[in-house]
Formats: sequence, structure tokens, C-alpha cells
Amino acid sequence: MNFFLFSIFLILAIIFFPYFYSSFKLINPSKIIKPDHGKFAELKNGNIFYQEFSSDNPVGQIVVLVHGFSTPSIVWKGIVPFLTDAGYDVVSYDHYGRGFSARPKVDYTKDFYISTLLELIDYLKIEQKVHLIGYSMGGPIVGYFANEYPNKVESVNFIAPAGYMFKRKPQSNFYLKILSLPFVSKYISVVFPSLMYGGNSSIELSTDEDENRLSQDELKKIYKEQMRYEGFTRSLISTAKNFNLFNTQKMYQELGKKKIDASVIWGD
Repeated sequence: MNFFLFSIFLILAIIFFPYFYSSFKLINPSKIIKPDHGKFAELKNGNIFYQEFSSDNPVGQIVVLVHGFSTPSIVWKGIVPFLTDAGYDVVSYDHYGRGFSARPKVDYTKDFYISTLLELIDYLKIEQKVHLIGYSMGGPIVGYFANEYPNKVESVNFIAPAGYMFKRKPQSNFYLKILSLPFVSKYISVVFPSLMYGGNSSIELSTDEDENRLSQDELKKIYKEQMRYEGFTRSLISTAKNFNLFNTQKMYQELGKKKIDASVIWGD
């Protein structure tokens, strides 16, 4: 009997010690320090970290960059110089839960991402139509936004957009159901913040010939920094649960009927 109780105690200790240890290490997101190279937009759900890049030879048009599922806006570093050289003014920002933005405890739905983008545009007092560029999950965000606010959009541009993984709704979502259990999601978000998309980020950079490239070391540093704050993995789990990233073809079809210039980039 004593051996049985000891075994139970040992198992519980193995399970809960990492949780309490990791909880102690995580930093309250209210203590996120703004880097000198960007600004905070004080929106209703907390601060959004953003950067503005001005062209030396402006053509009077603005590009807004919308990043993907887990890697924050630093991923656009190698692209921004090409846009500013072409005369565009550029805005990039970190989604809530990522990078240096706040980690609100809300459902990360498509409407949440759309309203955040709208609020940021209004905060920056951008009254003209903007060019939107979204990659991966940023693609559906850009598409849904353009469908709802076509009068604010000059063009939509997609880089490997999410939403084409299934021709119909996947039958098996057992993994997401497990992640949705309150205790499981809380445990994972604290003990395994790198479970979704890896602690060193899932993106391997190989464009050594690009002098503007984001280095692998810099990407890992930023990724590691965003994981220090509570709420990173929580935002990913909530997004996976509440934002359909697998089948958004209906949205793209509706967008295709609108008179909005569009481009799509796919590649190996």
C-alpha cells in the first residue's frame, strides 16, 4: 500500500514539478519591454507592437504586412527594403500573443484578428486604401479583411496562404479536442511553450545570397524572446481551435468576385 501511494506521489510530482518550475520562469506579459526600433499602439485588447518604414522616394501608397501563425513581424525584415526602394511606405506588426504585443486572454478568432487590423489602421490614422500582404495564416486574415472592408483595400497579396489543406472540413480533430481541454492547454502552454512550431521556430532560412535576409540566429533570438512571456502558446492553441486555418476556400472565392487587385505567390 505504501509503495502504491509512493508511486502515485512520484507520478504527480513528475507531472506537476515541471509546471510549477516553468510557471515561475514565465514573465507576466504586462512587463514586455518595447524595443527601440518600434512603437506600441494602445488598442482595446492591449498594446500592439508595430514598425513604420518610410520610403525616400514615396509614391504615396502604403503596404501593411500581416505575418503568420507563430513567427512575429521580424520575418518581414528581408522584404521591407524592396518595398521602400519601390516607393512604398510600410507598416508591419506583431499579432496579439506573438512578438512584443500583448497576450490578451480572449478567443483568437478570425473576427478578433480582423478587428485588430482595422483598429490598428484607424489608430495610425490611415485614411487611404492600403496594399495588404499576408503570408501563411496572414493570408486568410488579409482575405477576410478585404471581404469585409473592400473600401479600405487597394490590393491583396498572398504568400503561401493558409486555407487549402483540406477540400472539406477534416473529419478528425482529436488533437485539437485534446488541446482544448482546460488543464491540458494550460499545462502545455506553461511546460511546453515550444510544442507548436518548435522552440527555435520551424522556419529554416537558406537565402544566403540575399543581403537583406533575416539570419537564422536573429530569428531564433526573437522566437526565444517571445516565448519568455506567458500567453504565447496559449494564443497559438486558441487560434488553432477558433480560427479555421484549413479550409477557407469559400472566402477566397468571394474575394475573387470583388474588383480588388490580387496576387498569389507559391513556391517550393
